[in-house]
Amino acid sequence: MERRLKIYYTSDTHGYLFPTDYVNKEEKPMGVLSCSKSFEKDGNTLILDGGDTIQGSAFAKYMWENQADGCAISEVFNTAGYDYVTLGNHDFNYDYKGAHRYLSHLNAACLLANVIDHKGELGLKPYVIHTLENGLKVGLIGLVTDYVSLWEKPEHLQHLEILDTFETAQRTLEEVRPLCDITIGIYHGGFEADLQTGKTLAKGKENVGYRMCKELAFDVLLTAHQHMPVEGTEIHGTYVLQLPSNAVKYAKLEVVVGEKGKVITADCLTPESISLNEVPEALVEMQEQVQRWLDQKVGRFSKPIEPLSKLELALQGSKLADFCNKVQLAHTGADFSCTSLGNNPIGFNEEVTTRDIMAAYQFPNTIKVLEIDEATLKKALERSAQYYTLKGGEIVISECFVSPKVEHYNYDFFAGFNYTFDISKPIGERVTSITVNGKPLENRKYTIAMSDYRATGTGGYEFYSECPLVREYGVDIQELVIEYIRSHECIRIDDKINFEVKF
Repeated sequence: MERRLKIYYTSDTHGYLFPTDYVNKEEKPMGVLSCSKSFEKDGNTLILDGGDTIQGSAFAKYMWENQADGCAISEVFNTAGYDYVTLGNHDFNYDYKGAHRYLSHLNAACLLANVIDHKGELGLKPYVIHTLENGLKVGLIGLVTDYVSLWEKPEHLQHLEILDTFETAQRTLEEVRPLCDITIGIYHGGFEADLQTGKTLAKGKENVGYRMCKELAFDVLLTAHQHMPVEGTEIHGTYVLQLPSNAVKYAKLEVVVGEKGKVITADCLTPESISLNEVPEALVEMQEQVQRWLDQKVGRFSKPIEPLSKLELALQGSKLADFCNKVQLAHTGADFSCTSLGNNPIGFNEEVTTRDIMAAYQFPNTIKVLEIDEATLKKALERSAQYYTLKGGEIVISECFVSPKVEHYNYDFFAGFNYTFDISKPIGERVTSITVNGKPLENRKYTIAMSDYRATGTGGYEFYSECPLVREYGVDIQELVIEYIRSHECIRIDDKINFEVKF
């Protein structure tokens, strides 16, 4: 006798509830509300989410700063009928109280095996055995990348203990497997290896999805975190998939368990935009408040900043990155600064609104100032120099920055000195000049301002994690940019560029 399980899965929704990305007011096929419109639930259906739920969008930022109680994101998940969720690394950004506010208003249970809540108020469960209407027993285990403890502010993790992800997965799966017919991991983490060849692509334990498939043998592993589309495939006997971010896709899986074993299929689907007439009035009212807030004018630039392609910016310089570095230098007084841009091309009009700033700086990172020397700075520049490669005598973007995952945000723009890349030289030997005011660096220590994300050493900048922390700031970069623009009558944009790319 065959028994069937249907699963709807979302992840990395980042507070995108409505059918818009907030770059403008255009309606787009995206958002949790749109995804959930297609959910058809019965006693043999589970609706799951893989985390990074309460942070990222303009709506989420506005909600945390203006909604006195309750949680609008939880309300939407409740209406959609979610059964189980896990937490992503960004779900810890609002500290224990923020996570509690989200989870205490959520009907779904939160599965998180590798996080111990010593206060005991979040209601975390390591796993659950869910018996369907047809009698099929489903074992579900929730996991999050243990890099949470590396990235998150210590005060945000008070009362919480983050355990090794792989070891916890192994131990918990051994306990769960004998109790159920099918095992499902909901893992807020991705793959450290090429899914076709198995070749290791990243150092460290941020993502251990491939190792889980190779050594642990879940029946299904629903991954997240990397925002890397994996339409559904089998790796070492485990069926895996992963979705892009911001609820532009949802997954629908079907598991058939019969005499011949398990057959698993999945589709990653684009939602149809939902009409606001189908949304509760209170949510629509908050959405309208968000749109009015985004349209507020903040200040003006001396001329527009064009949204050039990523390669053009890496060759000609980014006025937007220059501006962000200017803000970081002005706020910190550091010798140098570095910043990166998101994957999507972003520009500014002369008149700058809150919407423009939120589109350009999507994540509320804060600033840290590290102490570095010339050798460390050269390592950082060499990492960014890996962004380029030569093909047919022309400079193009290196494959490792676009496959298997698009990572333009790991190319950094620097300020406070001049530098030269020579792409004709081997990787690791491409930085041919670093000067300040036309002179080589002195044999001394310098300070450099950067996001707290980069300061952890992620993105190929591991050496930063070993640098002394000079000081850190609690205000996020979004707010610093808004404050800086408001305090200046007109922000001057010039055409100077402080680096050169040769080949």
